[in-house]
Amino acid sequence: MECLDTTKSLKINFKRNIGSVLIVVEGASYEFDLLKQIFRKILHYNYIEKSRNQQNFKNYDEFVMKGNENSHVIVINSKNSNLSSIKKDENYLNEIYKQLYLEYGIDVKNINIYFIWDRDNESNPSDVTEDLLSRLGNSIENKNGEMNGLLLLSYPCIEAFTISNFDKQTTSLKEKDLKKYVKDNDYNINKINRYTLLNATVMMNKSLLECGITEYDLDDFSKTSLKVFSKQELFLRSKKYYNLLSLISIMLLDLNIITIR
Repeated sequence: MECLDTTKSLKINFKRNIGSVLIVVEGASYEFDLLKQIFRKILHYNYIEKSRNQQNFKNYDEFVMKGNENSHVIVINSKNSNLSSIKKDENYLNEIYKQLYLEYGIDVKNINIYFIWDRDNESNPSDVTEDLLSRLGNSIENKNGEMNGLLLLSYPCIEAFTISNFDKQTTSLKEKDLKKYVKDNDYNINKINRYTLLNATVMMNKSLLECGITEYDLDDFSKTSLKVFSKQELFLRSKKYYNLLSLISIMLLDLNIITIR
C-alpha cells in the first residue's frame, strides 16, 4: 500500500464485517479507553474487554450498528507491560483465550490478532523488540508456525496516536513532554471521531515517509516494522528522542475499515 498523505484519498467503511478481532495491549486504562472510543463509539461494533485485574469479560453492545451484529472486538491486556510478556507469559494469554472460547465460542487461531505496544526502550530491549517485530508481521497467519498476530508499536508511546488525530503536521517531542502536550492542547480521547481517524492515518503515512518508507505490505508488515524500528533508533541516538509515530492505523487499514477511495 502506498503512503497516501491526504485524507481525501481515504474513507471509512462503517459496515465492514470484521468478524472477531482480538487486541492485546500492555496498559490497563488509556489503551482501553482509546480502543473503546474507536470500536464502540465511532465504528459501533460489539466490544468486549477484560483487563488483568478483572475475572470476567465485560460486554458492551448498546451502540452496535445494524449490519455489525456479527463483528466483535475483544481487548485484553498482557500479564505485565513488558513486550517480552507476549512470549514469556503465553500460559496467561492461553487461559484468557480458553475463557474467550468457552464464553463466546471465539477461537483465536482463526481471527485477526493485534499487539499494541509502546516502544519504551528502557523496558523493552532492542534485541527482544526486533525479534518480535520479525515474528509478528501478519494479524492472522505468520510464517514458520508462529502464532498469528501483528505487533504494532507507538514511538515513543500510545499518546502519539492521540496527537496524530489532531495535529496537521508531524511532531517531535521528548517523551516526558507528551502527556503535558496532550493536556495543554485538550487532545481528549473522547474528541476522536471519524474524521480525526483519517487524519491519524495520514499523519502516520507522513511519519513513515520521514523514515524513508513510501509503501508497505499489509500481508507481511515485519519488513516495514523493522525499517521503522531501525530509523527510529537512529533518531533516538542523534536527537535523544523518537519522532512521534503510532502504527495503530495499520490495524484499521488491515481490517479494511479504512480504505482508499
